Amino acid sequence: MTWPDLSRRFAVYLYFSLIQKYHKTIELFFLLANQNFYLITKIVNSLKAILSAAKADCFDGNNFACSHFCSGSICSCPPCWVLGDDGKTCRFEAGKAQVVCSANGAEVTIDKCAVPDVDPATIHLKDTACSATEENENTWKVVTGFSDCGSEFSFSEEKLTLQNTLMIGPSIVAGRQQGRKYKIAFSCSYNDDVQASSTIRANDVEFEGVRFDINDAQPMDFSFGFALDFYKSKDFTTLASDGSFQPGSPLFVKVAPTSALSEALEFSVNKCTVKDEIISQSADILNTCPVTGTNFEFLPGQKEYGSAVKFTYKSFIFAASDTTAEINLSCDIKL
Repeated sequence: MTWPDLSRRFAVYLYFSLIQKYHKTIELFFLLANQNFYLITKIVNSLKAILSAAKADCFDGNNFACSHFCSGSICSCPPCWVLGDDGKTCRFEAGKAQVVCSANGAEVTIDKCAVPDVDPATIHLKDTACSATEENENTWKVVTGFSDCGSEFSFSEEKLTLQNTLMIGPSIVAGRQQGRKYKIAFSCSYNDDVQASSTIRANDVEFEGVRFDINDAQPMDFSFGFALDFYKSKDFTTLASDGSFQPGSPLFVKVAPTSALSEALEFSVNKCTVKDEIISQSADILNTCPVTGTNFEFLPGQKEYGSAVKFTYKSFIFAASDTTAEINLSCDIKL
């Protein structure tokens, strides 16, 4: 056997001897190498992403996705605007653009500092004829009813809802456009179930409306005010101001809104309940249909469902009531 053959055999022997002796160590080495390669790959990819973001700037063709101003890859806003949670989009500063929902519709007020150099004619609702007017030296105002200015008034998510969109034109300085246009949708929600009572008058306190920032959700639904009054006769000309009655005699009742409703609205009385608060006893006189034995009757000729509902019923007190008991009448109203 030649020396080269002997050398090769010894090398093979040595290789397999080392493999058998150190195979666990070798396996661990390759495992660690593989894990380190994965970790190094992640680090390299992260560095690539950081370098890519660093290259992005205000001149990327998209203004760095800023809605208004961009400088040094940082977005900023004009006066009376603030940066949103995304760090990119500006929104009106709190109190600078507000919606007021009322019995007459909706009103949007905008602080002039938020729309500098914007022609008020370009601040309008869906119907361009409903443009901004000057409420005072600091404020523009846009007003809509329930069925004008492009407003949509219908049931949405089981609520009466008025919807419209505020359009704001660009700022123009020395004949040059220096701002963008805006479309801001807004809505007003109204309770379609309210109540009127003979003892708690809805018109004791005037409720002007629900006010909130145009960027925010309406904090509560607006409720229309209704009053329930007793009259001395079916002519409904003289209020029964003394509030007294003889049990068994007919009572004449009128339910009406405390302020005129829009022509887009109608209401109906669907339930009325008589209650003696002292003894906590009550009885319905109307529950969709008149209750038998109460002589409840809607008076004929009621065509103006947006102005008043009139009815009569036979008065009574409960067996346990005092002879001078004060009886409360409340009615549920559906818009």
